[in-house]
Amino acid sequence: MYSLLLFVAAIQVVFTFDSPYYPRVKKSQTLLRSMAGNSSTKLMFEGGQLAIQTCIDKAILQHKLEYEAGVKSFGCSRNNIETTEYWSSNDDFLEYRVKVGNGGPSEKKFKNGNKIFETKNPVLEESECDFFIRMAQKAIHDEREASVSSDMNQEHKRPDWQRTNSELGEARLSKLPPGALEKISILLKEKVYPMLYDRFGMDDLTVYDGLILGSIAPSRSQPVHRDASLLTLNIALSSPDEYDGGGTYVEGLENHSGEPLLVSKGKALCHSSGIMHAGTSISQGERWVMVLFVISQNEVEVARRCHAEGLNHIDAKRFEEAQCSFYTGLLEAPNDHLLHMGLGQVASIQGKEQDALDCLVKAANCYPESHKASMTIAKIQQSNMKPRAALRRYELVLSNINNRDLPDRAWIPLKALAWEARVSAATCALLCAEYQAKNHKLGQGDNKSWTALHLPKAIDRLQQALIPAPNNEYIQSMLFRAQELLN
Repeated sequence: MYSLLLFVAAIQVVFTFDSPYYPRVKKSQTLLRSMAGNSSTKLMFEGGQLAIQTCIDKAILQHKLEYEAGVKSFGCSRNNIETTEYWSSNDDFLEYRVKVGNGGPSEKKFKNGNKIFETKNPVLEESECDFFIRMAQKAIHDEREASVSSDMNQEHKRPDWQRTNSELGEARLSKLPPGALEKISILLKEKVYPMLYDRFGMDDLTVYDGLILGSIAPSRSQPVHRDASLLTLNIALSSPDEYDGGGTYVEGLENHSGEPLLVSKGKALCHSSGIMHAGTSISQGERWVMVLFVISQNEVEVARRCHAEGLNHIDAKRFEEAQCSFYTGLLEAPNDHLLHMGLGQVASIQGKEQDALDCLVKAANCYPESHKASMTIAKIQQSNMKPRAALRRYELVLSNINNRDLPDRAWIPLKALAWEARVSAATCALLCAEYQAKNHKLGQGDNKSWTALHLPKAIDRLQQALIPAPNNEYIQSMLFRAQELLN
């Protein structure tokens, strides 16, 4: 039961459409049979095919409504894409990338799905950035005033999950004054839509949602996440010299230090919304950024929508429906780690520990750059008194991190995770060394070979863990014992 609790704690994440998904659903029974090798991959309800079709129909309807709302508010790029002076060649951009396959469930639906582009030239002038900050500040102030007035008339205080955008330091674009919305529409038509078409080859685009986010120090980093859209575009409204820290952390950047990407005032960063990323904390000053969430009429994003729907079903304790949503998503994106994690969460809640572990292993294999699955597996193995197996998992996590947590500007949650992995790996190594030392005293084996191979690395990890926590008595005691066993 303890290991199940560990798992649950670690997881707690006017147009007609010619859908390409209907032919696939006709094959769903065959696909499901091929997936049903064990109890972790069986649908636990009757009428699976109908339930899958229902999930797909709901995704299509959600997409239709979002696209219509976006077009009504911000227009669309149809018949509006023109080559402009702003985006004429690759020389207009800095390019970053994650591994192919790590761009999210819709990565293969457009070109450059695993790449992140930063504009070399501003898309907004400095005065325009300042204008949008003022408009956002006014919108946040007005919403807070209205919220205070509303709360005074309510008998009970609102729960935290009902916090308004203004309480989160956010201004929804749809709530900005008409003059600001007009400027955004011009920006989209003249610069943003042409840029996204040039970089990703996607047309019939619209902004269905958008925010101006304000971070006032000290702020917290976001958890790593993917956005509820097809493409994401961030425009920096503040200069990096106006705050300390900040930037966008992108998980699994190739050939990169792993430090957050800092974008100059007025410049833009755009990428597939499925790339795992997070806004990072600031320790001084203020940071403002405009975030545009873009969808295309031609891509419904069934897998991403099914994942979100599955999480909603879990919150409502509708576990069979959640399972169906995750399975439907896997028909579209069989290697999506978040869908496998969702299935694992359902299995864990239902008390099926082995099924939950199987799903975690699949998630870790699909996306090693996310350390959540491997860390959870290791914790379960450690709690089940399997320190060698846990050690191998912790070492896999540390190998993937590859010391990217050590630079001063590294993402703080990554530093914390790597610290925990080092200490946990050393703990497991010490447990194994103690076991072999005990057997050696009983004349049942030689403790030197395994200990000599693994304890020096454990000592190095403990010494590294002491740097940010020099007075940690637990680590100090482990280090002393490891040195004692090695000698």
